[in-house]
Amino acid sequence: MNSSNDINRQLWRSPSFGGSGGKEFSDINWPPQASDRILAQQASPVEVRVRIGRNVDQVQMRWAKGERPAHGGGGSVLEAFVLNANEYIINVRLTTPGNRYVGSIELLTSQGRSIVFGKQTGEIVDLRVPANHQVIGFHGRSGRWIDRLGVIAVPKRSIGTAPKPSKPTRPSDLVLGAIPRPGIELIKEFEGYAKALPDGRAKAYADPLRGWEVPTIGYGTTRYPNGVRVKQGDIITQRQAEDYLIHHVDKSCRGPLEKIPTWSRMNSNQRGAMYSFAYNLGSGFYRGYNFESITRVCDSPERWKDHRWIAAQFVKYRNPGTSVEAGLRRRRLAEADLFCKKVNSATPNWDDDHGEAGEAGNHKPEERLDDIRRDVAGSQAVGARLTPDMDFNTLITPHIAYGEFALYQEERRFRHGYQCKTAYEICLFLEKCRAYFGGNPLVITSGYRPPKINARVGGARRSEHLYDAPATGAVDFYIKGVSIYEVEYWCDRNYPHSIGYGARRGFVHLGMRPGKPRVRWVY
Repeated sequence: MNSSNDINRQLWRSPSFGGSGGKEFSDINWPPQASDRILAQQASPVEVRVRIGRNVDQVQMRWAKGERPAHGGGGSVLEAFVLNANEYIINVRLTTPGNRYVGSIELLTSQGRSIVFGKQTGEIVDLRVPANHQVIGFHGRSGRWIDRLGVIAVPKRSIGTAPKPSKPTRPSDLVLGAIPRPGIELIKEFEGYAKALPDGRAKAYADPLRGWEVPTIGYGTTRYPNGVRVKQGDIITQRQAEDYLIHHVDKSCRGPLEKIPTWSRMNSNQRGAMYSFAYNLGSGFYRGYNFESITRVCDSPERWKDHRWIAAQFVKYRNPGTSVEAGLRRRRLAEADLFCKKVNSATPNWDDDHGEAGEAGNHKPEERLDDIRRDVAGSQAVGARLTPDMDFNTLITPHIAYGEFALYQEERRFRHGYQCKTAYEICLFLEKCRAYFGGNPLVITSGYRPPKINARVGGARRSEHLYDAPATGAVDFYIKGVSIYEVEYWCDRNYPHSIGYGARRGFVHLGMRPGKPRVRWVY
């Protein structure tokens, strides 16, 4: 059924979009019988799996108690999106090139996360899931790929009124990793924390130009992340004000900035400067009218260390002859200074943000670095020839020793050859990561955990750290002297398998599981 939205006794089904090929499918029989409605109301989605080739080849919804059938073809890259506890999908967006097939799927969740499977080209179709509903399944047409797609949703009974502005959801680790802290601090400095109360909280105030027609709070917030407008009398903490600012910066600036061709070559300070510039003058500046000079900065990596030239380009954007020239000049020079500033130690560091990270947040392995360098000096890496009975000082790859996967504890020694093979594959990526960040020492804080140790440290029952099957394994790590958010962000963009976002706890989880799907979650 491809007409208008269907509502059938507490079930909602969107129209489907795409082509007319393939055969019809639906995760819930339609029209639903009583048993179908019961099944839908009991559904608790935990994961969405998608296969991506030239377009979307396959989709599958997994529930806490079983999984729905996979629809479409196979053989292409399998990716997965794992939902957090109490998180659910609130909307879905598609692209359907030429109205012949589904080219991409975007999932949006109740915790502010989103993920895009495939490439979003052309018009984006919003399936407009009703408020207070959660997506539990798909329907449409499929054959060798997904020809047409829509979604099925049910009311989220636990949802009551909209979240109160005073209790926002913290920005996800992925957002915090993508938006460098120096950029946020610079924006805060020049935007200002308005109308602070004696206890440090902020109270809503009237917009200087439009009065109470546009109530404003904190660092210039006019609308909370849940869409609720700021109103007279609202009070928030400074921490919440920063969260709202980060959310606004993410939604208004991140997408356009990440399309700048040299973005991946910029370090965190350079990106932070660009975020401040974009937040102030608009995120669409790159190659825009009257933005030739700042575009030239982006396009000239060979001149990024020329502080005088960089400052001269930034300072052009100060509205000469106006009452705001002096303030904009200070801001542009501050942005130029940040752009040219060398990136230094990690933020957060080991002293303030790893308290609840468990074994993964233990920084004691760093104390062994000098001993490891001494013990492996002159050794040659064995690579794929690694066996469980080798000495812990055996180098797997040029800079990573076997013992680091076992934390140099005999009870953590590998038992099987397939575990060694998985460790070698992980090491190959770790070496790439280490090289990208200038060869700084890489510290593994957790590697192989036999079942008893895994239980002792509170690991998940099916933890990748168990190395209990071929192509299954993981490490938690950080790079000394490098922002853990930078490392996490780079790994997220370059590693095709499992990533656990643990930056706020001082580590990045890098792993794989059978089938090697692309999986992401937050600690």
